[in-house]
Amino acid sequence: MKLFAESFLLAYAAARIAETFWIRPKLRGQIICRYSFPILVSAYITFYLTVLTGVFANDGPMSSVALSTGVAVVLTSLVGRNWSIKTLGVFHSIHIEIRHQHLWVEAGPYGFVRNPYYLSNLIEAFGLALISSGRRPLAILCLIYLPSLMHRLIVEERAHKANFQGTFEAYCMRVPALIPNCLCDWIVRLRARKVSSRSFSHE
Repeated sequence: MKLFAESFLLAYAAARIAETFWIRPKLRGQIICRYSFPILVSAYITFYLTVLTGVFANDGPMSSVALSTGVAVVLTSLVGRNWSIKTLGVFHSIHIEIRHQHLWVEAGPYGFVRNPYYLSNLIEAFGLALISSGRRPLAILCLIYLPSLMHRLIVEERAHKANFQGTFEAYCMRVPALIPNCLCDWIVRLRARKVSSRSFSHE
């Protein structure tokens, strides 16, 4: 199990580097808050190295359930992130970048959430934390990586609001930032069932 986890993490690291820095056709534009990208990359590398070293240094047994679930979650994030990249096409950028003739995109995953790329990163992070099954990666995730990711998301949405104005505001009214409406509706229905079952048991 440990050998599989180590091999997966090394292979995934190579795939992640290729995905991030792969040269794709793009339209260049004005970069907003250029500093946000190196901060986010530094936070991610810190988190990933903590996961990697934790797995390599682990001499105890690994949970097959946690490992298989973590791998499945990470691969799901890979699909979601590349779906987002493909949907944006020439408008995808590793920076927060606004073009002179920037077209607004609501197709594909952007019809479900406003930030599917960042949602995929969140899913990936929790999958990696599952693989490591350690407290230190979870601490780095919560204290360093997640704040960096949320900062980037907030800055990007402010840039979209300034550039697209009414179009973006209307989009925000229809589409949630990170959690799809269908999932929110399911959570609301689940809570309603719990409340009704509790009230019924008290009667």
